[in-house]
Amino acid sequence: MKISKYMAFGAVAISAMFTSCVGDLDVKPDDPDLTLEPSSKAEMDGMLAGLYYDLITGDGLSVSDGGAGSFTRCHFNLQEIVADECFISDKWNDPGYTVLNFNTWANDNEWIYAAFSRENHLAKLASVYIRDLHNFGPAFYSEQEIAAYDAEARVLRAFANYNMIDLFGRGPWIDENSPTGAVPPTYDRKQLFDATVADLVAHVDNMVPAAQQEYGRLSREAGYMLLAKLYLNAEVYTGTAMWQECANALKHVVETGLKLAPEYKYLFCRSNDKYVGNGEIIWGVPLRIGYTEGYGATTYLTAGAWMEPDDDDSPLAQQLKKLNNYGTPWSGLRLRPELSKALQGDPRRLIYEGSYQEEIPDLASYDETSCGYMLIKYTNTDETDYYNEAGETNNGTQMSETDYPVFRLADAYLMLAECQLHGVNCNGYDYLNRVRARVDLAPLSNPAASEVLAERQRELYMEGHRRSDLIRFGLYTGSSYLWSWKGGVYTGASIPEYRALFPIPYQYVATVGQNPGY
Repeated sequence: MKISKYMAFGAVAISAMFTSCVGDLDVKPDDPDLTLEPSSKAEMDGMLAGLYYDLITGDGLSVSDGGAGSFTRCHFNLQEIVADECFISDKWNDPGYTVLNFNTWANDNEWIYAAFSRENHLAKLASVYIRDLHNFGPAFYSEQEIAAYDAEARVLRAFANYNMIDLFGRGPWIDENSPTGAVPPTYDRKQLFDATVADLVAHVDNMVPAAQQEYGRLSREAGYMLLAKLYLNAEVYTGTAMWQECANALKHVVETGLKLAPEYKYLFCRSNDKYVGNGEIIWGVPLRIGYTEGYGATTYLTAGAWMEPDDDDSPLAQQLKKLNNYGTPWSGLRLRPELSKALQGDPRRLIYEGSYQEEIPDLASYDETSCGYMLIKYTNTDETDYYNEAGETNNGTQMSETDYPVFRLADAYLMLAECQLHGVNCNGYDYLNRVRARVDLAPLSNPAASEVLAERQRELYMEGHRRSDLIRFGLYTGSSYLWSWKGGVYTGASIPEYRALFPIPYQYVATVGQNPGY
C-alpha cells in the first residue's frame, strides 16, 4: 500500500470524521451521500492512509492559522518553544505564542487546544479503522495482513496516547470496543500508560519489519521505539522506573540491522527519504508536494525558521542565499541563546549567526537583526546538491519536501546510554559514543547524567524532545535550571511544578476534568 496513492480517500475520511474528538465512535459524515463503509481494498487502504494524513493536515480545527491544526506543528511547539531551544518572534504577532515563550499559558491557548484535539482525533480514527478492519477487512485481506494492519493502526493510536500522557497526563480512553453513543471514560496518567503499553506489547510483534515495510509506514522497529519511549519516561508518568524494560524494547530496534546515516546534516534535507524506514530515521512523516504537503512539519522548520542572510560576500551568506529557496522566508522561529551556546564547537551546530544577535533581551520591540540566531538544520535541498549550486527555486512553492523525523536510531542509542546510567547492563555508553564518532568527537568513558543530557541536546535539538528530556532529568520546573525568558523573565525565573503538564483545554474540561494548578 503506497501511502500517497490513497491520500485522496484518506483526506475525505479525515474531513468527514472530524466530529467531537472526545465523543463516541459514531463518526457518520454530515453528507448523506458520502459513505465511509469501504467497498473495495483501495478504500480500505485509503482509511489507513487517512491515519497518517492526520499527522499532516490542519483541517477540522477552529484555529487562527491553517498550519496551527497540524499534529506535527502544535506538538513541536509544546516540546520546543516552551523549553530552552527556540521561541517565536513577536514579528508574527500570532495568538498563543507569547505565553508559550514565557511558560505562562492558560487553558485557552490554541496550540494546547490543537494538540489535545489532534491526539484524541487520531486515537478515534485509529479505533474506527481497527473496528472496520475486522468487520470488512476479511473481504480484502489475508489473516496475516489483517493482523499487521491492525497492529499498525494500534501503534498510531498509541503514538497519540503517548503524547496525551506526556503533555496532559489525562484524557479519554478510546478503543475499537468503545460503545457507540457513549462518552469514553477519562483515564489518569497511570491508567493511560498501562492501557497503552499493554496494547503495544500485545500487538507490536505483528507489525511488518523495517526491511520489509513500505516507505512512510510504521515498522516493527518503530513500534518498539514507541514502547521504549513510554518506558523511558515511566518514572515521570507512573512513579515507577522501567529502565530494564526500556533497554529490552530498544534491543528490538538496534539489533535489526539499522545503521546511522554517514552524514548528520543529510538527515534533515529533502533527500532524507533515503534514510526513512529501513535506515536511521526509523519513522518519518513523508512530505510530498501535491500529496502530503502542509504548513506543519518541516515546512514550519524551514520556511518558518529562515530569514534573509546578510547581503555580503561571505561564503556562508552566499551559500545560504542559495539554500533558502523559498522566496520570502517567514522569519518567525528563532533560537534561544542557550541552544546556540550548547552547540559551540560541535560539528552538528547548524546555525547561522550573520549579523543577528544571539541574546534576545527585548521581545516586545522586535527587530529583524537583533532577535536570535537562525536555524538552518532543516533544508529543502538534496544531499547531492546540498548548497543548491544549481539554484533550484522549488517551483515557487513554500512547501517543504523534507520528511519530518519522528524516531531516529541515534535517539535509540542515546536512550540506551540513559538506561546504563540507571544501572542497566546494555552497553549504552558504547552506543552513545557511536553517535559522537559520526561527527568525529572523542568518546566519553563514563559520562555523568549532565553529559548524557547534553549529548541528547546536541544530537536531537529541534526535533521535538527537549521539554520531555528536561522534565525527566528534573530540570524543567523550579529554579535549578533557568533559561532566557523562562517564566516570562529575561534572565529566567522559577516556574511551578504544575507546569510540567499542560492544562486541559477549556473546551474539554466538562468531559475530561482539569489538571491541578489550572
